[in-house]
Parts: sequence; C-alpha cells; structure tokens
Amino acid sequence: MNLKNISLGSTTQKTIFLIGSICLASIIVLDSSYWSRHIFEEGFPNWSIRFNIRSIIIFFSTVALFLSLIGSQKPKLVLSKNNGQSIEIRSILFMLFISIVLLFLFIFQPTIFNTLSKEDNIIEWGSAMLLFGCCFITAFSFIKINRTLNNSIVNKVSLALLSLVFFLIAMEEVSWFQRVFEIKTPKIFGSNIQNEMNLHNFATSYVENLYYFGTFVFLIVLPFMRALFPFISNNNYLKIFVARPFIGVVGAIAFAYNFDMWNIIFTQIAFYGSLVVLGAFYFFSSIKREKNIILFTIIVVIVSKLAFLSNGENFERIWEITEYKEFLIPLALFIYSCDVFFYIKKSHNTPSLKS
Repeated sequence: MNLKNISLGSTTQKTIFLIGSICLASIIVLDSSYWSRHIFEEGFPNWSIRFNIRSIIIFFSTVALFLSLIGSQKPKLVLSKNNGQSIEIRSILFMLFISIVLLFLFIFQPTIFNTLSKEDNIIEWGSAMLLFGCCFITAFSFIKINRTLNNSIVNKVSLALLSLVFFLIAMEEVSWFQRVFEIKTPKIFGSNIQNEMNLHNFATSYVENLYYFGTFVFLIVLPFMRALFPFISNNNYLKIFVARPFIGVVGAIAFAYNFDMWNIIFTQIAFYGSLVVLGAFYFFSSIKREKNIILFTIIVVIVSKLAFLSNGENFERIWEITEYKEFLIPLALFIYSCDVFFYIKKSHNTPSLKS
C-alpha cells in the first residue's frame, strides 16, 4: 500500500472534520461537567428543549464528520457484482424481512415481542448461536487459509484472533453456560451486577457501549471507508477483513434498535452515522435496483426508530429493545463471517492474494 496516494483531504474537509469533532467533544464535556450526567446514563428518552437541541448538534456534527471524509468524491458503488439475486442482495433483503417482522410484533403484538426477548428465550439464544456460528466459520476460514494463503502469517493470526473474539463474546452472552449446567455463582463473581458468571456485568454500561459502538465502526464505518478509498480493496490484507459495502447496509438496521440508551451520545452517533452512510451509498450507487433497496432500508431504519421512541409503553422492560439489537448485530456479523469465508474459498488458487 502506497501511503503517498492517500489524500488527507482539502482544507475545507479538515475544517469541517475539526468542527464536527469539537462539537461532539463539547457535548461529552457538557454532559459530565455542566449537566451532571454520566456519559453512559440510561433511562427514558429526554424530549426537553435542551436535549432536543443536543440531539440536533449531535446529528449535524456526525453528518459533518462523514461529509468531511467524502469531500468531492463520488465513487461508483456496486453492492453486488453478480446479476440477479446475489448473496449480497439476498442478505440485505433477509435482514429487512427480519426487521419488518420485529417491527410488526412490536407495534401490534408487544406481548409476543417482549416475551421473545426474555432471558433464555429465542432472541437471547439466537444471539449466542449466531456468535458461535461466527466463531466456527472464521475458524474454518483459518483452516482453509492454511491451504490458500500459505505465506500469509498475518492473515492466519487475524482469523484466529477474530474467531477467538467471537467465541469469548458468545460465551459471555450465555454466561459460560452457567444456567444450562446450573452452576452456582462463585464468590469471586459476588459483585457481578446480575450475580452471573460472566465478566461484562462487572461494568455493564462501559462494556455494552464499547460493544455497540465498536460494532458500529466495524459494520458501518469500515465498509463506508472501503467504498470511499480504493486502496482498501486493492490491499491483500484489508480486502479480506474490512467488510464490503453491502455489510454496511445489512448492519445499519441494528442501530435503530434502542430506547433506554437513546440519550447516550454514542448511541445517537451510531444511529445518525448509519443513516448518513446509507444516504451516501444511495447517491454512490448507479444501479437502480440497488438504489431502491438502499432507499427502502433507509425508510425501514427511520420508521423503526420513530416507532421505538414513540411507543415506549409497549416495552415491558425499557431495555427490552437492546436484546433485539444484540440479536441483529450478531446476525450482521454472521453474514460478514460467511462473506470472508466465501472470499477465501473463491481465492483458493489466486497466488496474488499472498502477502
């Protein structure tokens, strides 16, 4: 990769990026210092004039950050290189179908919606199984890559670490099978918020916000960067691990799923950022069918967000929606893992992929 060919942007782009960053940093400082709010404070969405202005500032600051990266560029975006119903398009349509079904249940059958998200029910176990699926697929990709990219130690190590990360998150999701095997919580976990045998509940707010924002960067920001900067797709390492743009469309839906965490700045950045990326993809796309699918995704994301925020009384527990977010994120990660595997499989006899 030739770093000399990577433009750092015009003065205008840098200025816009700087203004957006300063505004977001100012919100964080005001939250903790002036408004006496914990940066990760949860609760019912605040619709006061102050918080509405705060949300508007976060929105325009987020837009500024992404626009500063785009500049005058208008790359040609193609979600799928194949004609017909490709795996990329089918993945997006499947994610949209799941989201529409969940939205229907939330509005018209809230009792079912709430029941499905209860502990040890289908949504929680579905989340864990998808993460275990990610682990197994990336592990299998690791085995496959030993025969396809024999000289790429970096690729092997990256796949092994990725598989390990998925495994650890999955085990944390099911509290290391504590309830399955009816294991009594050890004394060392006595200060665990939910009295469970896991690590993330020792600092739930910090860990879950790190997970949500980290997956936003992984599933939305990186595919956006890949669409903007051709060097990513031309680099033998990055083009394997940086998700392709269609993953950005798949993943965006999950970031409409929040209610009790809406007041948190990082939650709003993730939601607004997802919309900006979808909007950019719509304008970058030159294929009518793909533009229509992206536009429909934008509509679904906005309608879902408005439905969740305006119908809080449908939640039995105000954090109910996060269970679904923790289902949709692993589903997007599962599709990503499959895409990595298919790429490695397809590249079986391509020597140029060795790094």
